[in-house]
Amino acid sequence: VFEQKREDLLNFQRLSQSIQQGEDESQVYRLMFQSALNASNADAAWLDIFDDTGSVRAIEMESITPDQAELICQVLQEYHVADIEYVNNNLPHNAGFRALNLPWRSLNVVPLRSQKRCYGTLYLLKDLEQGFDRESINIIRTFTSQTMLTIENLRLVAESLQNERYKEELKIASSVQESLIPKTFPSDSWFEISCYSQAAKEVGGDFYDFLQLSEDRIAIIIGDVSGKGISAAFHMAQMKGIFHGLMQDDLQPVEFMQKANNALTHCLERTSFITAALYIIDYKLKGFFFARAGHCHTLYYNSMTLETFYFNTEGLGLGIIRDQSYNKRIHNMHYDYNPNDVMVIYTDGIVEARNPNQDEYGEDRLREMLNQTYHLEAEDIKYAIINDLNEFSDENIYDDQTLIVIKFKNVQPNFSS
Repeated sequence: VFEQKREDLLNFQRLSQSIQQGEDESQVYRLMFQSALNASNADAAWLDIFDDTGSVRAIEMESITPDQAELICQVLQEYHVADIEYVNNNLPHNAGFRALNLPWRSLNVVPLRSQKRCYGTLYLLKDLEQGFDRESINIIRTFTSQTMLTIENLRLVAESLQNERYKEELKIASSVQESLIPKTFPSDSWFEISCYSQAAKEVGGDFYDFLQLSEDRIAIIIGDVSGKGISAAFHMAQMKGIFHGLMQDDLQPVEFMQKANNALTHCLERTSFITAALYIIDYKLKGFFFARAGHCHTLYYNSMTLETFYFNTEGLGLGIIRDQSYNKRIHNMHYDYNPNDVMVIYTDGIVEARNPNQDEYGEDRLREMLNQTYHLEAEDIKYAIINDLNEFSDENIYDDQTLIVIKFKNVQPNFSS
């Protein structure tokens, strides 16, 4: 249930991020259609959109033929419910639908309407009776409402891109973001660290930071704030303050995540959330503790076993659950490192980067790159991965990209920063 809720929230966030990602209206409609289809577990669906002349065309269709869709629309016209929200959880009960002899028994019709105009209609079908309950109906309404808001904002942004005030706000937010990213990195003889960060637009939601806890312990955090622009920069600043404030109490990663989630409950919008991962590396123990709050899985090379793998740990993003039950959704992990082990932490803009054919870079390709480069220094590993990523994606960046490579050494510590 929580994973489904997380997926619904992520899809909702992707809709809200469509403007920053440069998507057009057809891409927004496609995302809404797939999100509604998955969230409702519909067996068939189609999406009709009105063009500028008022004509209707089906731009998305799943497991239903155009002829079947047309027959259903005719019955809806006969019942005078073609232009309103309509739920029928027992289609065979109605003579008009029964006569069609179709395989579906439940229908949900959702007009895509804003205060200004009607953009189209979403139709969802299920094989079973009583297929659409109140929760699924509300989720679908949420997706369609956000879609209408996104579509109208796309049109407004297209008209206001030349507005100097809009440009100035982006410059301010970009300046804030730049000030939050570390300019210098921890360095010592017992480890190497190399970082890369690139925003898709002028302001992104990725962040990372370091904090030396003692002579032989260092904390590293990486995360991704939902949203873009000034809002993302503001939440990045909040997260940086929470990180530096809470870690003064020498918390374990799981304790930090629990307290951070509680703090963000009071300052994060209900539709926003943050994914994060926190690592505390301890030279004396020659190991590290970490906790994952919905963030990308950590990639790791073990020099003793010669294996490259992902830590498939559980953990829910910050701000998704805003009560004490969140504490059960986050876990502390420990791992002993060896000399020449390599750890790669990153944001989803790396593995979700796409090539011109819309194929994702993916976790498998990232792991293969580490397999080929683990013997290099951290800086060279980083450059090899980024060069391969840019070659794969033709240097088109659709989401913020952050990559941190850490390589462990077998020498005495001598900290500087």
